[in-house]
Amino acid sequence: MTQTRRNRGFTLIELMIVVAIIGILAAIAIPNFIRFQARARQSEVNTNLKSLFTGLRTQQKKPPTSIRATGFAPERGNRYTYMIGDCAATEDRTAIDAEQHNDDTCIGADVFKFGDGFPALGKFEVVPLSTATWNKKGTDNGLTMAPGVYGDNASWDFLAYAAGDVDNTIDTDGADSWSIASADGSLQSVCPQVTEDETVAAGEPFNIFNDVNCGAP
Repeated sequence: MTQTRRNRGFTLIELMIVVAIIGILAAIAIPNFIRFQARARQSEVNTNLKSLFTGLRTQQKKPPTSIRATGFAPERGNRYTYMIGDCAATEDRTAIDAEQHNDDTCIGADVFKFGDGFPALGKFEVVPLSTATWNKKGTDNGLTMAPGVYGDNASWDFLAYAAGDVDNTIDTDGADSWSIASADGSLQSVCPQVTEDETVAAGEPFNIFNDVNCGAP
């Protein structure tokens, strides 16, 4: 009489090996996915800063420092604060209806959508440029590293910043920070640190502090 071998399940050791392999794969894949997701969110700031630049450069005379003076109005759901001044007056997006003021120099991140963890009025603190050497026109107009509109009606330049959270962690060492200017410049990022300044053309968004790679939770 022939005996057939009974089917059997996995042993405990086999199951532990499978669980360990899954854990290793997850440890590799999840951080990479988070970084990919964060980089995708950075497309917001690039698009909006270029829109701000275009709106400002179409002005024939020096515009006021109100950030909406040229029609700049990013869609709701923005993760970044946009600033062209000291943010003493900021468009408040903490409720379903945004609260605007005539002298707003900043637009806050959308706290109503993203809620917990975002700063008051959605005002992220930007990591400013550490060094900046502007072209002759920018220098003649008095362009510095502070956000604002410089010069007079005959000749003027501007510098704007944006700062926000893209990795779902409010980091203690800096928000994801960007700049855009109407002048060509030689700029240096804060993180990642580089030994040489980078040549940045007018209208080109510049990543001062990369929250994707540098943020420490």
